[in-house]
Amino acid sequence: MSTSFWKYTDIKMLKILYSYIDKSKHNFFFKEKLVEMPLDFQQRVSRYKKWENVQASIIGRLLLDNLIKTFDLNLSIEKLVYNSNQKPYFKNTNIFFTISHTDDIVVCAITDINEIGIDIEKLQDININNFNFFFTTHEWEFIHNSQNAMHSFISLWTQKESVIKATGYGLSLDLGSFEIGDDNTTVINSTIYSVKDIYINQKYKCHMAIKGDFLQTVEIELFNFP
Repeated sequence: MSTSFWKYTDIKMLKILYSYIDKSKHNFFFKEKLVEMPLDFQQRVSRYKKWENVQASIIGRLLLDNLIKTFDLNLSIEKLVYNSNQKPYFKNTNIFFTISHTDDIVVCAITDINEIGIDIEKLQDININNFNFFFTTHEWEFIHNSQNAMHSFISLWTQKESVIKATGYGLSLDLGSFEIGDDNTTVINSTIYSVKDIYINQKYKCHMAIKGDFLQTVEIELFNFP
């Protein structure tokens, strides 16, 4: 393994790249970039019915690839494998990443600290009453007693989704089975996860969760594709 890999793991990196979905650039992503990716990924993405989901998936992998190159890591997106819950990861390394998208934005984070998860949602009007079973009684009361129930709902939703992604359990872990404490932590199967608010802009709510304590400063950067 290259010395540059160890150089960056020693300084404890934690960086987020984000980019926007753009229909005018779809041919660039679909015809030029997707064909450069592993065949199984091409086949999976090509089955998506909405062009937005296709482009978001491609952008997510491109952001990850850029982060790998930024930190000069001895890794490749072609070497990704999947766990039993279909979470992609790099085998036999201590490099962790997470990707999320919503509406017209994609975010990708990478670190060598511990398992991480990120979730982003657009702030928009929705009927939150259909989602009470995803929250504990205490969380649901907090949402309805807040000054802006919709914003509080989306904030808690992204916190809990980020934790689920950090655990790697996927849909096997019920959102309503755990609670985010006032100290921005929760415990899943005797393991502590810490949650941090990630500001992108006023249109979105984004949170990142990490296994253990969240002590590292997060670097956030917009990445523009040609």
